[in-house]
Amino acid sequence: MPAMRLTGYADKFSVHPGEPISFHVNCDGPKTYKAEIVELVNGDTNLRGPGFIERHVPSDIEGEYPGRPQVIHSGSYGWVADCPQLDLQSFTLQCWIWPTAPKTHERYWKHGPQAIIGQWSGGRGYGLFIDVDGHLELRVDDQVVTAPMPLRDRAWHFVAASFDAATGKAVLHHEPQVVYALDPVAEPVEAQLRPGLTRAAVPLVIAGYPAEAMPGDRQHPSGFRIAGNYNGKIDGPRLCSRALSRLEIEMMKAGADRGLTERTHAGPSNALTRCLVASWDFGQGIDTLTGHDRGPYRLDLALVNCPTRAMTGHNWRGENFDWKHAKDEYGAIHFHDDDVDDARWEVDFTWTVPEGTRSRSYAVKLTTAEGDEDYLPFWVVAKLGTTSAKIGVMIPTISYLAYANEHMATNGAGAELIMYRVPIMQDQNMFLAEHREYGSSQYDVHTDGSGVSFSSRLRPILNMRPKYDTFVAQAPWQYNADLHLIYWLDRMGYEYEVFTDEDVTYEGLARLQRYNVVLTGSHPEHNSGPQIDALHDYTQQGGRLMYLGGDGWYWVQTYHPAYDAQGRGIITELRRCESGIRPWYADPGEYYHQSTGELGGMWRFRGRMLHAVAGAGMAAQGFDVGTYYTRTPDSTNPRIAWAFEGIGPDEKLGNFGLCGGGAAGLEVDIVDTMLGSPPHTLTVATSAGRHTEAYLLVGEYYGTSQPGIDGTQHPRVRSDLAYHETPNGGACFAFSSIAYCGALPWNNGDNNISKLTKNVLDRFMQDGPLPPPPPESIKPRGRADYDPNAAIP
Repeated sequence: MPAMRLTGYADKFSVHPGEPISFHVNCDGPKTYKAEIVELVNGDTNLRGPGFIERHVPSDIEGEYPGRPQVIHSGSYGWVADCPQLDLQSFTLQCWIWPTAPKTHERYWKHGPQAIIGQWSGGRGYGLFIDVDGHLELRVDDQVVTAPMPLRDRAWHFVAASFDAATGKAVLHHEPQVVYALDPVAEPVEAQLRPGLTRAAVPLVIAGYPAEAMPGDRQHPSGFRIAGNYNGKIDGPRLCSRALSRLEIEMMKAGADRGLTERTHAGPSNALTRCLVASWDFGQGIDTLTGHDRGPYRLDLALVNCPTRAMTGHNWRGENFDWKHAKDEYGAIHFHDDDVDDARWEVDFTWTVPEGTRSRSYAVKLTTAEGDEDYLPFWVVAKLGTTSAKIGVMIPTISYLAYANEHMATNGAGAELIMYRVPIMQDQNMFLAEHREYGSSQYDVHTDGSGVSFSSRLRPILNMRPKYDTFVAQAPWQYNADLHLIYWLDRMGYEYEVFTDEDVTYEGLARLQRYNVVLTGSHPEHNSGPQIDALHDYTQQGGRLMYLGGDGWYWVQTYHPAYDAQGRGIITELRRCESGIRPWYADPGEYYHQSTGELGGMWRFRGRMLHAVAGAGMAAQGFDVGTYYTRTPDSTNPRIAWAFEGIGPDEKLGNFGLCGGGAAGLEVDIVDTMLGSPPHTLTVATSAGRHTEAYLLVGEYYGTSQPGIDGTQHPRVRSDLAYHETPNGGACFAFSSIAYCGALPWNNGDNNISKLTKNVLDRFMQDGPLPPPPPESIKPRGRADYDPNAAIP
C-alpha cells in the first residue's frame, strides 16, 4: 500500500486578493518539505492531450519547511467538562440506544468496547459500555457488570444502570423495545461490588470515553483523546445522583423528568426532580452542535465531529416525517466512529494573496527530496464589485465535497459491473481504504453501514487533485476534469474569472450579475437552493449560461450553519431519499436535513428541475465508452445557426475526447418539456442511438423494473445539445454531458467541439442583450422530446 506521507489542505476554497489563506500539512517521515504556489492549467497526464501544465507563481511562502506528522482523530461524540455536579458517589444512568455495530472484534476498524455514556477513564469513575461481543456492561471503577443477552443491531433498547455507593449494590437493565416470541426474558442483573466510587475528574462523554489527557491540543476539544467510539443512535440520556428503584427508573423512562417546572409537587416525581443531574433532549437545537440539557444544571453537551441529527427516536410513530413538526419524536443522535468535521491540524504557513492576483485555479505544491508530492487546491476569487472579466467560471465545489475521498472502488463489489472492465486503482484509493480517519464521501457508507450525510473541506481531499483519474472513468473526474475547461479557456486566450458555488450560495445574484456569461464545470451535480435561485434570477435578467456538464442540479445540498462562525461553507449535508441514482438512502423519517430543515433528496422531486434553467436534465449514465453528436434540423434554425459556423452539416461532433473517447458520455442529459425544458428550446444535436448497453436510463423515469432501458434500445438514453433564449436578452446553451469538457483540449483545442463552444462563448460574452430571434424562426413546440429518428438530409 502506498505510504502517502505528504498530505494537506487549505482552510478555505476561495480567497480574495488581500486576504490570508492558511495551509495545514502532514509530513510523516521526511524531515523537510518544499512549498510553492502554482497556477494549475491542465491536470490531466493523458499523453493524447496537452499533458500536465502548471505555472510557478512567486510568493513569500516559497521555501523549505520542517516536516511533522499530523493525524486525524475521527469519531463523533458529545462531552461536558467536569464540574462539581458530576462528582457523584451513587448514581443512575439510563438512555435508549439503537446500536449499529455492537460486535467489535479485532477484525473491526476500531475494535474494542464502545462507550455509551459516563465519566469513566483508566479504571476510575462510572459508565455504560458495550463489550466486544455486543453485551451491555456497567463499569464502576475497575469492576464490570455484564448483561447476559447481546444487543440486537439496528433495534431500540432501553438500557439503565444504578449503583449505591454505600452498599455496593449495582443493577444493570437491558430491555429490548420489541420482544419476539422466542426471546429470553431480559431480567435486570444485580451484582455486589465494592462500596464507594473513585472520582475520575474527566469530562462526561457520550459515545466515547476519555482515554488520555491532551491539554491544550486543538485536535482534542475536550482536553482528552476520546476512545471507545460508539456506532449507533442514542436517545434521551439521563443521569441521577442516587440509585433509583425499578419503579423510579420506569417512571423516568416514561418521561417523568420532563415536568421539571413542577418541583413543588410531592411524591415520587418530586423525588426524581431532586436527584436529577442531567436530562439531555437531542430533539432541541437540531441545527446546532449542542446537546441541550433540560436538567437543573444545564450541562449542555458540546458535539464533536458532526454526528447526524434529525434522527427518528425510540418513540417515532411513523406519522410525522418532518422533524420540525415532531421534535419530541426526533430525539436521537446517530454517532459514527469515522465521522470527521475538521482534521484540526496545526497551521504550517499562511499566504496573504497579493492585490492584483488574477482570479484563477491555484494550488500549493508540496514536494520532498524523497519524491513525495501533493497539491492543495484553492481559487482566487475577485471581491464583489471588482469584477473585470466578461466571463465567469463557476467551480462546482459542492460536488467536489460530495465526492471527497470516495471509497466506492474499494468498498463495493460492483465496480466491474458498472464499468464493464476491471477498475484501475490509484494510490489515493488504496490509501483511503486503510485510513478511514480521512473521512468519506457522500457516496459512501460509514463503517456501520449507514449512509454518509456530511462532508467537510477541512481535511485532505485526496481525489481533489491534479493528475488523479477516477476508477469509474479511468479518466479525470470532477476537479481534474474541470481543468480541461480551464486549459481550453487559457489556450483560446479568453480573459475570465473563477468563483465557487459556495460563493454563489452565500452571495447570491450579486456574485453572478456582473458577468455577461457564466460557465459551469463538467459535473455540477450537487447544488444548494440559494445557488439555483441565483442562477435562475441571473438568466431571467439577461445573463447567459453555458451548462458545460452532465447530471447537473440533481441532489439537494445544504451548508451546516453551526460551522459558519469558523468560516462559511465548511460542512455540506446530503440526505438521499428513495429516488435517484443512489448508493444508499436514508431510513424512513430521516429525509429532512438537520442543517436547514429542508427536504433532502433530488431537486426533481421538489419540483425544481435543471431543465427549467439550462434546458436539459439528467437522463442516463454509463461508464464504458462515449460517443459523438450529429446535428439535427433545429441546428439550421436562424436562432442558433450562428453556433455552427465553420462546422459541416454531416460532421461527427466530438468523436474524440479524453474522457471515454467521445464528447457524449459518462452521464448525459436530454431535453424534456414535461420536466421543464422551455417549449421554445431547440435540440440542435443529439447522440441518440449511439450508446452501448452499459448506458442505462435513470430510475426516476420509470416506476416498474423493466427491460429495454439501455443505450441500444431506449430513446431517452442519449445526450442533447440544447439552446433557448431567456428574457431581457439572455440565453442558455446546454452541452449535456460530463465528457464534453474532455473533448475541448483534443488536438490542442483545434476540433469541432472547440469550434462550437467558441462560437457560443463569443456570442454570449458580448455586451448588451443578445439580438432578438427573427420572427420567422420561432416555431410552436409541443413534443416532450426530440425525435431521435429524424435526420438531416
